[in-house]
Amino acid sequence: MGTRVMVVGGGPGGVLLTYLLARGGIEVTLLEARHDFARRFRGDTLAPGVLEYLDDLGLAQDLLAEVPHTRSDAFRWHTPERTYRLVDYRGASTRFPFYALIPQARFLPWLCERATGHGATVRMGARFSDLLREGDRVTGVRYTVDGEAHELAADLVVGADGRSSKVRAAAGIEATELGASLDLLWAAVDQHDDDPPSSGLDLFARPGGTIALLDQGTGQWQIGWSIPAGTFAEVRAGGVGPLVEALGSVLPWLTDRVRETVRSVNDLTLLPVRITTVDTWSKPGLVLLGDAAHVVSPVGGNGINLALADAAELANLVVTGQDPGELERRRRPGVEKEQQGQVRIEQAAAKRNAAGVTGPPTALRVLSAIPGFSRLAARRSRVPMAAPVPEIAGS
Repeated sequence: MGTRVMVVGGGPGGVLLTYLLARGGIEVTLLEARHDFARRFRGDTLAPGVLEYLDDLGLAQDLLAEVPHTRSDAFRWHTPERTYRLVDYRGASTRFPFYALIPQARFLPWLCERATGHGATVRMGARFSDLLREGDRVTGVRYTVDGEAHELAADLVVGADGRSSKVRAAAGIEATELGASLDLLWAAVDQHDDDPPSSGLDLFARPGGTIALLDQGTGQWQIGWSIPAGTFAEVRAGGVGPLVEALGSVLPWLTDRVRETVRSVNDLTLLPVRITTVDTWSKPGLVLLGDAAHVVSPVGGNGINLALADAAELANLVVTGQDPGELERRRRPGVEKEQQGQVRIEQAAAKRNAAGVTGPPTALRVLSAIPGFSRLAARRSRVPMAAPVPEIAGS
């Protein structure tokens, strides 16, 4: 038995690719290691351009109608003195002038159901073990389900299994760190009806670091503390008290809820921020996408959108019978530009934090005062999406 395309990893890029291939008439099998799509503190922000792409496929309106979410029309940076509206998404799209904050635990099963409706095979709890090879060419995968070993041949294997990709490791593709200066600690607390309004994407600066506040329509606030990269052991030794105190300095109305929920550092989720590249995205019979090929910082919230853009491009290549390895040539320059910008932003943020500076970079402060700049910034930050080919776009 075999399949034309084997997608390993049920994250956003893997699930969208599975949907697009199935809709385009390609036999495709998705392997997801977990038994569900429950994911917390992952990239959940769908950009305006991505929503336009989903709309072109006839998906966006149903997604927004059926899946609870929030809509953010701005990214705001709060300091003790004032609030900066650094990016205004109302000018980023005429159809979708906002970022949709949709938890992956809701988005992924919704999209996966539509993929299976087009004939895709989805195997949950299927853990990748190794690649099958004939000479230098990848010809399929070995995997286990509840401890039982399986093999499945494939014309193309797609590694979409995230930053710690086992497919990448099995293929002997090396990942290189480009340098990250910050890590994040996350917690979630219940929302109350009388909580202050939020843009959905808010950053609160304080001396020594920043605190992110996200609203994803789940009835909970997600709170993220930035810490210098590699200092989690020191934070753990210091206990949760300093984190709660830092929160109280910028979001006092949340302090009691956090104190009740986060009783120790063990109640927090550590997200080590990484920015990595690989020497190649593909080998014969194999291609990587999303975090398996390029890890980006949460800065800008575009990790999920870059993975979806990879999936859109790769689907076009496969459906039209082109070389899947062409994905790297088309997508790598834009990804690397994003990564280089993130490295500069993180290094500058680390310096400002160390100096106790709470405001955004001077250039952004000046530019944000110029009428229309925040909307221009939103248009310039768009993630390009390949237009669906007719075989995919047709209903």
